[in-house]
Amino acid sequence: MLVMVSAQGVAPDLLKPENRTASESRQFTAFGGTKNSRAEVLRRAEDLKRGLLREWQVNDGWQTPVLIVLTAGDGVRLRQPAFMLQVFDAAEAGRKIQIDIAPGKLADSADLDRMILRALLLERSFRGQKFTGNKFVEPPDWMVSALATRLGTNGEGMARLYSSLLEGRGMPKLDRFLGQNAAALNGRAHELHSAQSLALYDSLCEWTGGRKRMMDNLVLAEPARDPLQRFAQTWPELADDPARLARWWALAVARLSSPTKMEFLDAEETGRQLARILEDSLRGTDLADPSESWLQLARTDEGRFRMAQTGSSLQRLFFRAHPLYAPVVAEYQQMAEDLSRKRRRGFAKRFAETEEVRLELDVRSEEITDYMNWFQANQRDEVSWASSLERVMSRNPKNRRNDKISRYLDSVEERGW
Repeated sequence: MLVMVSAQGVAPDLLKPENRTASESRQFTAFGGTKNSRAEVLRRAEDLKRGLLREWQVNDGWQTPVLIVLTAGDGVRLRQPAFMLQVFDAAEAGRKIQIDIAPGKLADSADLDRMILRALLLERSFRGQKFTGNKFVEPPDWMVSALATRLGTNGEGMARLYSSLLEGRGMPKLDRFLGQNAAALNGRAHELHSAQSLALYDSLCEWTGGRKRMMDNLVLAEPARDPLQRFAQTWPELADDPARLARWWALAVARLSSPTKMEFLDAEETGRQLARILEDSLRGTDLADPSESWLQLARTDEGRFRMAQTGSSLQRLFFRAHPLYAPVVAEYQQMAEDLSRKRRRGFAKRFAETEEVRLELDVRSEEITDYMNWFQANQRDEVSWASSLERVMSRNPKNRRNDKISRYLDSVEERGW
């Protein structure tokens, strides 16, 4: 249970018109930083909000504004937390939710998504929750983690973690799991909590009442402070029968860890999406050389934030990429993440080599697509697709090409992609 403060935490200088920007829906207002950094964080907040409304199939109708404060550089000296959420009463202006973001933390896209979603869920819970004095109960932590995983990565990055859960000790005890604080977890423990949260969320959505009961739990008039008791307020039949819930929970893990959950892209579409992500990453830069543009972005907090977002987009593409493109996508992702962490050594050479392979691969994928279209139009019943492809991809040294892209494709095959 948290206490609502009575004083506004935005510094007076940040209230000036030139230091603040409002979002499209007007629910979010960003203060401080640069105009571009405010626009980026507001764009992300609106994207998450639209995703949440689609996920739960509800209307907006927001009532409590959310202030996002990009604090000044002295926050590092004062050991400010990376992200801090508070609720305050602004007298006649009413209740407000405020997110303080420490300098340089805009690049932590996953944590930023989580904090914005926590604020959105808190705002919606205020619509039904009765206050005892100035005290309130936050949304369930597992619900925030589940939605941050669903809306931030579409669950694609969790497939291997789901598989490891099935091969390990089974699902965690419900009371212990609900009591975990994701913000206090690091590394693999944090990833496992996110995977478990999303699996629990999906299993509950398939239960009787589905998403309506999820919403009911969020807007309880008097939510219990104890996480297990709050869970039982909405799902008493599952809280009283943990073995039953464990079976549903494990089934959700199994489904989400199945490779058939993903729809893989063909080579041509993978190339198009990769090119689109790279073009988006260069938006607003004024240099002709993409490599120099990425390096220029990496020299500012705003640019590193964009590099982190580009890395996230490339990671999502990697899990659906055609096997021929997967290593190239992974290389771009690693470079974007390195730049977001100020690691620039050897970047120019890596970028140039990867670009050369990507462009040659685009040409080769078009040739493969053209051949497959021709083959499908001219195939005969007695000739199998597999045998024809075997002839085309023959490893006979007399028929093998020795150009750079051919050598690259051979290395991909040897690595088992």
